[in-house]
Parts: sequence; structure tokens; C-alpha cells
Amino acid sequence: MLPEIKPSTNGKYEAPPPQFNQGGASAMPASPRTHFPEDSPGLALSPLLYNLSHYAIGGVQLTKWLYGTLICCAALWAIGFWPGRWWGAGACLLLLSGLMGTLFALRRHDFVTFHPQPLPSVAPQRLEAKQKIPVHATGLFAVENKYRRYTWLPGFYRTFATYERALLCQVQDRNFARISHWPESEVGLWYVFFMPDAVQQVRWGALHFGKTVRPAIAITYQHAKARRKRRSLVDRETIYLAVQQVEEGHALLADLSCDVPTSAWAESAPTSATHS
Repeated sequence: MLPEIKPSTNGKYEAPPPQFNQGGASAMPASPRTHFPEDSPGLALSPLLYNLSHYAIGGVQLTKWLYGTLICCAALWAIGFWPGRWWGAGACLLLLSGLMGTLFALRRHDFVTFHPQPLPSVAPQRLEAKQKIPVHATGLFAVENKYRRYTWLPGFYRTFATYERALLCQVQDRNFARISHWPESEVGLWYVFFMPDAVQQVRWGALHFGKTVRPAIAITYQHAKARRKRRSLVDRETIYLAVQQVEEGHALLADLSCDVPTSAWAESAPTSATHS
């Protein structure tokens, strides 16, 4: 398990203080810095709208700025401020409804599309505690009882001695068009943890995020969400793990096959599937 180090409010775990010898030099060897995978999927509709729904100016999401701009333009056209009165107002309202409808549809599936394929045959092989498989993860993440849905977060898959599986992913501090930024409260590390007996289905396939297509594993599991002054709320969640190399995906499947219930390894349906 992870060491019990109190995380900061933005989701970052602070490193423990170094130990020093009598001369004042550090007595602990410097550990190699973890380099997260690149997280830029390129220009396409889904990544663009995903960014617009997260980046903000003055604490207001860019999508809401767009909504407000289109509504103001429709109102100005409607009162005759510009020529083409009703045509202009109608066009603005049509664009507004199209944008809202597209965002609603994409958010339902976390902005990705998963196409199932037959499960490859792999021999069970558990990962060592220090092994990490780089992934881009999509689904529900948590830190300090805060929950957020993210898409294509760079991170790593690991297995602990307790057989618990973990995804350690990072929301990077970045800007969009140099005028908007990712909310500071979300920048840092976000996590997914699950035990093998909570897994209900494992699927192999291809994950599409805009024009980017990667081999991927979809893991559906029972997720217990902590709630204040109430019992935990148990939901069925699906986390998508895109890998750069097929061999990395096979290694991940081999690790899961060591102790995930046999009932979870049903063959994938021939049709495409999205977020459960």
C-alpha cells in the first residue's frame, strides 16, 4: 500500500523529509523521477470540447463563456442591432443547441469510444510491486474523498502486495490558448483503487479519443463512493486503460488474470461499447 502521507488539498502527495547524516548531507539515495506519459491526443472535436469543458477564465469554464457569447449575439440580432435580424438570431440559437447537445452526448461516454475485440490469450503473470505500466486512463478518479471524471489522464497501473490494483494519474498544470487555465484545485495526482473481487468485467479492444486510437482494456468494477454522514454509495464504474504497446496491454491482462474472478472474463460483444 502507499505510505500514509497526508495529501495536499490539490491531490499531490508531499514527499517525506529526507534523512541527513552528521555532515548534513542526505543519507538517502535520490530516487529516479517518475515521468508520466505524454497526454496530448492532438486536435480533434472530442479533445477540443473536453478541454473547453475544463479550462476556465476567471473561474468560469470556457464552454459557459461560449454559451453566454452565443446568447448575447442572438439577443443583439433579435433587437435589430445587426442586419439579418431573425436569421442571425436563429443561427446563434442553432449553434448553441448543437454545442450543448454534442457536449451532453460526449460527456455521457467520457469523450471516448471503446470498440471491444476478442480477448487475447495470456498466461497469468503477476506484476512485481515495483513494476509500473504506463497508461492513459479514462473514468472516475478520487483523492481525499473528492471525485472527478477525467479523460486520457497519463499515469501508471500498479499491483500492491495486498493484491489491490491502483492507477496513479496526473492532472498537469497547463493553459489553453494562453488565456485560460486548468482549475488549480484539480492539478496534481488522482487515483483509482480496486480489489480483484470487485471486478465484474474485463474487456480488450481499441479506445478512440478524437483521432487517437490505442489498444485498451476496459475494467468494470464495483466502486464504493464515500459520502458524508451516510453509508458508502456503491456504483458500477468502468475505467478505460489505453496503452502504447500491445505487449503492455497483455502484461496488464496477465496480471489481472491472476486473481480476477473467472466470471469477469466473458468474451466481448462484437458491437462497440462506451462508458457504462
